[in-house]
Amino acid sequence: MKVNKYVLVGLVVVVLCAAYLTFFTGAKKKISSVAAPLDPPRVAAPQLDVRAKEERVQAVQSNLQWERDPFTLPTFVLVKKEAEKQAEKRTPLKLTAIMEGRKGRVAIIDNEVVAKGDVIAGERVLDIGKDTVTLAQDGTKRVIAMQEPK
Repeated sequence: MKVNKYVLVGLVVVVLCAAYLTFFTGAKKKISSVAAPLDPPRVAAPQLDVRAKEERVQAVQSNLQWERDPFTLPTFVLVKKEAEKQAEKRTPLKLTAIMEGRKGRVAIIDNEVVAKGDVIAGERVLDIGKDTVTLAQDGTKRVIAMQEPK
């Protein structure tokens, strides 16, 4: 005997509804509630000396001293941002080649041959590596790398 899917689903839904109604509905237990008294009892609140409390608050506040503003950026972040701004102001230099000779390595930067210690565009050449040149200006360093030809 072949039974339709919709008929089976309908029967399952009917059985579940019947089980729910049988087990979870029925006579509710009555909960007795006690009304609160209309006139609450009078309790004498202790009287605090307002001046003494204010003096204590002022004494605590005078002892608090902030070492720094918690909402400002740390100094190392500010210094880093200033260095980044200075790096952006620097002229972009293009490293074309690095050659090694008897006297050490030399680099060609913007069609100028420079060696270690030379100055180009206001920046001193600190080191010439295999593929990079390290430059410094006003205590900040930057590294220029060789670029692949396009």
